This record gives sequence, structure tokens and C-alpha cells, in this order.
Amino acid sequence: MATESLAPVAAITDLILGTLTIILANRAVNHDPHKRFTALLFGWTFIFIGAYYMIISVIELQYPDGVFGWSLIQFGTFAPTGDGTFDALVFMLYGLQAGINILTLALALHLPFDLGSGRGWTSAIIGGVGAYTVVMPIVVMFGGFSITVIQSIMIFATSAIWTMIYIRGIVAELVNGDEEARSASKGAGLLLIAFYSGTMIWWLSTVMLANNEWFSGVIAQMSESSSIFYLLGVETLWVSGLMPLMVVFLGEGYRTFKKGASLLSVVIFVVTVIGFINYFIDIAVSDILVSCYETECQELPAAFRVWETLTTGVLSFLFVPMLFVYILIQYRLIDTSSDENRNLLRIMILLLLLIVSSSFIEMIQSLIPVPQMVTASLLAIAVAFFIGWEERITGWFVDESADGETVSGDLILAQSFNKFTVLMSVVLVYVISISWLFAAMGVGA
Repeated sequence: MATESLAPVAAITDLILGTLTIILANRAVNHDPHKRFTALLFGWTFIFIGAYYMIISVIELQYPDGVFGWSLIQFGTFAPTGDGTFDALVFMLYGLQAGINILTLALALHLPFDLGSGRGWTSAIIGGVGAYTVVMPIVVMFGGFSITVIQSIMIFATSAIWTMIYIRGIVAELVNGDEEARSASKGAGLLLIAFYSGTMIWWLSTVMLANNEWFSGVIAQMSESSSIFYLLGVETLWVSGLMPLMVVFLGEGYRTFKKGASLLSVVIFVVTVIGFINYFIDIAVSDILVSCYETECQELPAAFRVWETLTTGVLSFLFVPMLFVYILIQYRLIDTSSDENRNLLRIMILLLLLIVSSSFIEMIQSLIPVPQMVTASLLAIAVAFFIGWEERITGWFVDESADGETVSGDLILAQSFNKFTVLMSVVLVYVISISWLFAAMGVGA
């Protein structure tokens, strides 16, 4: 039973969303400057994530027999192969991952509200993003790929910031009776799920140390022994997902008991259940996973592939972009007041829904032997539904709420928007260029 990769779909979706978000942010000259800049951060995060998934898709297409896993980039277990093209693509992933990490931290410092102030605050953010994205890829390529785990400090810091904002908001709402504080806790919780769901779904495996058992086989294949600092960096990555999940789960559980379910509570409960089941799936296939670093990889059961696609794949590749758009619109980061912007927003929402629904239908067809006539009919129904209910769907996304009032910060100079857009465009070209250059020169080999 073959399963289609959702990485190309995620790449196309994120790149389109990023482009539209940047356009909307740059031309909304009368919109709140702080929200415009936060939208720009979101847009470029979309672009970097989309480019990351695009390269993953190219690797999967061009090197179908190669072993390429998540740990290769996150934990720096990559060893250059001598194939210039393959090595260059992986180098690009390291550079893009550095960009995603620093942009996510910048978002945490701006959303739901600005954690800094003063005339030099935004300039410091822009300068920090630019300097980090220029220096960090070089450090990783020349300092040894395992050094990339040093970024776990930044990843944990981002997670800790949003977790503390969530705690502050949920306590203010449930203990002090401040209903307006819900906007901050909801925003922080949704952002945590959007950026950390990939590690959240292994929460029980982290608690039961099953992740360590799996990773011990990975590091056993590394040519050099791992230092205690490297292992601490790996653990920090897992804790960055475990900590917010436990906090948000407990907070939303208590709030649901008091006030009823919400979008955030439903999503966090689903992620928690997936993580619970994943631990026992790990136990069931542990012998197969061990075989990959002891002898020769055995083939994983078809049921495991189906479960992984329907949970991890759908959550990371299809649901997260929708969550991003919901946050972007619900917190009024982009201007929806003008007819021109609203029409572009409708295109964004409908395009996202159509891509996600058609991809989901095609994925189901690859997993279950459903006749093409049935899936074609389902797709036609989805298209008719989205077109017929376009106004109501857009209205649900753009529904007036108090969440937008939560986002606040200092005024930002008008020229900062263009400077940041130019800077990130240059960084993207820079990452691609140095990756090809240093891979061709055999750096790291």
C-alpha cells in the first residue's frame, strides 16, 4: 500500500500563503504598524517553511531510495555523501531551519503582544534576524552539523515565552475573572500547537524515555562520540514540545470543565490522544526500529504508514497552515476592512481550503482502494460547497472579535517594512547560494 507524501502540498500551500500575506502586509499602509510587521514575520515564516518542504519534496522525488529523516536536520546527524546536488539540498535545509527558528522567536516577542519597547526595539529584531540567518548556516556547515542542536536553546526559549503568556492569560481569566485575558491565552496556545505539534505528538514517548531509546541507535552510527552538551540539546528539543502540551492540556481541561469546550481545547485534546497512542505504536514497532541500526531495516507495517499519514502528516502538512491563517485573520494582523484586501483574503481562504480538501481526498485514495469516480465526485462536492458557502466561510474566519485588540506594540517606521522584505529576500538567495557553493567545494566531507 503506497502513501503519497504531503510535503509538496505543504510547500505549495505555505509559499502561496506567504506571498499573499507579504503583499497584504506591505500595502496596508493605514493598518496598525505593529500588526503589519507581525504579519510580515508570519509571511516570511510561511516562505521559509514552504521552501523547506519544497526541498524535502525534491529529495524524496530525486532520491527515493535514500534514508532521509527528521533527525538529520534537527539533531545534525547528517554526513556529506559526496553527491554535490544532494549535499547542497541538505545544506539549504540547515539554512532554512535556522531562518525558521529565528523568525519564530521574533514572532514570540511580538505576538500576542510586544514584549519589548522603544525606538530601537524593531530595529534590533530586524538586525538580529538578519545577522542570525547569515551567520548560523556558516557555523553549522563549518563547525560540524551536530552543532545545530545549539539552536534548541532558541526553540525552548520560544516555547517558554508562549507558555508563560498562556499561563498568565488562563490564570487571569479563571482566577481573576478577566474575560479579555482569554485572547492572550488562546493566541499563545494556538501558536504553540502550530509550531510545536510535531514534537507534542511524542509527549508520552518523551516522558517514558522511548525517544531516548530510539535516538541512542541514531547516535551509535555517528562517527564521533556525543558530548553531554549535545545530548542535553537533544533533550531540550523534546522538552520544548512536552512542556507546553502539559501546561495547555491542564489549563484547557480545567477551563472546559468550567466554561465548556473551545477550538483550542478540542485541538489540544486531539494532539494529546495522538501522542498517547503514538507511544504504544512505538512499543509495537520497536523491534523494526532497532533493526535499522543493528542489522538491516525491516519494512514497517502498512497500518503504521496509514496511521502516520493520517495523524502526523495531516496535522503538520494540512492542519497547521489553516491554523496559521486563522491566527493571522482572527488577531487582525492583516487589514480586512478594504474591499480589495477582503477579495484577496477570500482568494487566500478558498485556495487554502480547496488545496487541503483535494489533497486529503487524494491521500485517502492512496491509502484505501476507492474508485476514482468516487473521489472525483467528493472533490466536486467540496468545490461546490466552498463556492456556495464562500461568504459564510470567509465571515467565520473574519468574524469580529476582541482578539485583535490584544495585539499591541510600539509604532514602527514605514521604511522598516520595505527594509525587512528586502533583507529576507536577500537572505533566501544567500542561503541557496552558499549551500551550492560549499557543497561543490566538499565542505564537511
